[in-house]
Amino acid sequence: MPQIPEHIIDRVRDSVDIVDVISRYVNLKKSGRNYKGLCPFHTEKTPSFNVNPDRQIFHCFGCHVGGNVFTFLMKYEKISFTEAVRKLAEEAGIEIPRQRMRTQLSEYDRMYRANQFAADFYQKLLQEHREQILPYLKERGLSEETIRGFKLGFVPEAWDSLQKEIERKNMDMVLFRKLGLILQSEKDPSRLYDRFRNRLMFPIHNLSGKIVAFGGRTMSDDPEIPKYINSPESPIYKKSEILYGLFYAKEWIRQEGYAIFVEGYMDFLQLFQNGIKNVVATSGTALTEEHARLVRRYTQDVVLCYDADTAGINAALRGGQVLFQNNLNVRVLILPEGEDPDSFVRSKGASQFYALMKQARDYFRFKMDYLNAHMDADDVNQRTRVVNELLDTLVPHPDPLKQNFYVNQLAEAFGIQETTLLNEIKKRQKQLARREKMRLEHQQVSQRVLESRISGLTGAWSAERDLIILLYIYFDKMKSFIFDALEPEDFLNEGFRKMFVYMRDNQSGDIETVFQEALATEADEITVSQITEHLFNEIADPERYLNDCIRKIKVARHQARINELRQQLKELPPDNPQQMEILREISHLSRQISSIQKILSP
Repeated sequence: MPQIPEHIIDRVRDSVDIVDVISRYVNLKKSGRNYKGLCPFHTEKTPSFNVNPDRQIFHCFGCHVGGNVFTFLMKYEKISFTEAVRKLAEEAGIEIPRQRMRTQLSEYDRMYRANQFAADFYQKLLQEHREQILPYLKERGLSEETIRGFKLGFVPEAWDSLQKEIERKNMDMVLFRKLGLILQSEKDPSRLYDRFRNRLMFPIHNLSGKIVAFGGRTMSDDPEIPKYINSPESPIYKKSEILYGLFYAKEWIRQEGYAIFVEGYMDFLQLFQNGIKNVVATSGTALTEEHARLVRRYTQDVVLCYDADTAGINAALRGGQVLFQNNLNVRVLILPEGEDPDSFVRSKGASQFYALMKQARDYFRFKMDYLNAHMDADDVNQRTRVVNELLDTLVPHPDPLKQNFYVNQLAEAFGIQETTLLNEIKKRQKQLARREKMRLEHQQVSQRVLESRISGLTGAWSAERDLIILLYIYFDKMKSFIFDALEPEDFLNEGFRKMFVYMRDNQSGDIETVFQEALATEADEITVSQITEHLFNEIADPERYLNDCIRKIKVARHQARINELRQQLKELPPDNPQQMEILREISHLSRQISSIQKILSP
């Protein structure tokens, strides 16, 4: 791991305010002396994420994640400790001495860099093929400023454009395969090829501006070729957690007080370049609870702006329900027939778009009117089906006041008494609560099983865990000593033993990558959770603590063997000749324990 002088780390930490930093990602509200918000690390509807400005720490009482400002950035942006310190140091104007740094990067960092490499290459190709691609971009009304600002690119028809560039620059092909930019032929596994060919390229950014994926729009007229394809999910790209353009739009959303959702890259770009900047795009991905949680950090108010065709209306119905049931104030704007946000703004301009926005309808009213219009009013079964569907939309809504308001609308529209509808909602809510209770009970049982497994492990558990952490953090400094002092047999816990062996056998590699691979391939769920939970604990005197860990591990191994031997003694019949042999081994192990205690005493 790159080493940064401790005084620089302390200076950076003291120079930033954790509330200011976390506020960029989480909508925080003052609560007494602390600040509260919805946790960015798990789905929740009631804020349990707390930031303490006095101690400069955060903690979530829901998922129990916590730490300092560096920990937050590492977990949220999936970057290394060094990258987190660098990022905040740059903002604070603090220079980090270059000569003290090593060049190792975490696999996340390397993936970000690989995507940036691909984006730069695609941008270069767009300039080299301007005559081919520019007429299309002009036809779509995209300005040079937009093309440059959003880093649009192009890749020609060839099967190996990016692959050749990777090889020419001696980049790691494995990274590009993990990101899905380079694919392996099913027919011939030795053959690799580019995922994107003859496409206009749209880089997709996370909230910190790093490129996590790409979307590609085909330049072919062949109807058999998909119009748009995206990067597959990867360790740095989860479709359910990314909204296209949010990195650029987030401050505009805060400023305007609401977010406009559109479906496509071009819709987003056209609105943004015409001054409608509080906009994000779903880019063909169904809206999820994570998207609702994401946008709720910046606003409670959302407008879904979709086409008038069947696909657009269905997307508004499905996506709107997810946002609605997560307590966002959702309105729906269905554009005139034959229009999409891109074409409408190009032909009518931003002022007409804003005028049209006034026609946006509340989501529940939109859904109720749509279902009402598409049923036979004289068919009791159809009317019942529609009412049931609308009730199911209301049941999970967390705000009882809004719920009652919508029940009033439903009762009026279908001529049903409010009390009947409210009673039905209460019945369904009880059913929902029972299912949720069963889910939580199952979760608690699983947790108890996990805890019982942990409690059944040896007393060397924490020592073995902390030794792996020390080996990771101080790899170059401690690896020779650790690998000389310990053997795999010294580890009584299988998960840590496997990690120790993997790190020993791959010690010539990049420690960040080796450590992540050891976690992913060798460790079980308990090992992973314990390692990651304690990874950022501060260690006052690492060398002394290392000695203590080794001493505990060795003593625990010998003590475990002594316990086995004593059990064997109990099971032997009296005067069995093996007794003396067992007693001699116990005596030998006891002397070894005494020797270890003296040599490695803290």
